[in-house]
Amino acid sequence: MAALAQAFAYALRPFADALTFLTTTRVHPTLFPYPWASTLHATRVSMAYQNNMRRTGSKLSWGTYITGYLIMCWGGMVLSHTLLSIPSPILFCINPYINYIVPHLVVTILFAIFPNILTSPNLDLVLFPLDGLLRANAVTSTLAMISSNPAIDSKLTSSALFHIIIGAVVSCGGGASAATLKTWTPEWSFGTPVFLRSGVGFWGSLDVWAGSLVAVVYSAMTVHPAFDEVVPFEVRPAFALSSLGAKAVSSYIYTILFGLRVWKAKLSSLAGVKKGKGKTKIQ
Repeated sequence: MAALAQAFAYALRPFADALTFLTTTRVHPTLFPYPWASTLHATRVSMAYQNNMRRTGSKLSWGTYITGYLIMCWGGMVLSHTLLSIPSPILFCINPYINYIVPHLVVTILFAIFPNILTSPNLDLVLFPLDGLLRANAVTSTLAMISSNPAIDSKLTSSALFHIIIGAVVSCGGGASAATLKTWTPEWSFGTPVFLRSGVGFWGSLDVWAGSLVAVVYSAMTVHPAFDEVVPFEVRPAFALSSLGAKAVSSYIYTILFGLRVWKAKLSSLAGVKKGKGKTKIQ
């Protein structure tokens, strides 16, 4: 058992170290004193937003371009804070705007000069581990607030269902909000949330159910009272972890799931290319 626990700790160490670096290290102490976690999140969302915009062939005003991007960045945070009945930082602090708009503008300039980088078919294959870390950090940081913030109603903090809902909301809120409003198009309109659309499938709804899964894992492993009936008391000591350890496990889960989704998309793409070549030969 001790050997197994040690092996488990070794496996978690790279993720724990990466999370510590991302959340505590500033990009630059003076010029850009914001954590790497939020800065890289801003960068990845900017890449996804611009990719969606290019696919639709849309030309946006600067107001639409910035606002639509911020909705994609902060949709999950705003929705989760609303459910938690606590004010979102974007309502009283200028720092989130600087932290997110500056990387967006930098990435915009970069891809205007090197447009082929954004459309590289192997980009997601390289970046999915980073996506797993960033998504896990967002979800678990919000879950940690449920225990630490006394302003949150005790009926919510003591509910396992609420943890599961918050996990899903934080995980998919930004992307789902942007897709529902079509914020990468010139004319916004309210549509069906992407995870409720016909044919979305198991992998298409991953951002939703993965958030709920991580919420269960994180809250159970940190021995949150809301999960008293989910995890029997006598087995808790065998897997109880610190907040950082549970975040590392959550990162592991997200990285594996995101990796599987990327590889599935890659294999489907290759299969489509082969099928197309086969039809050409027959003709």
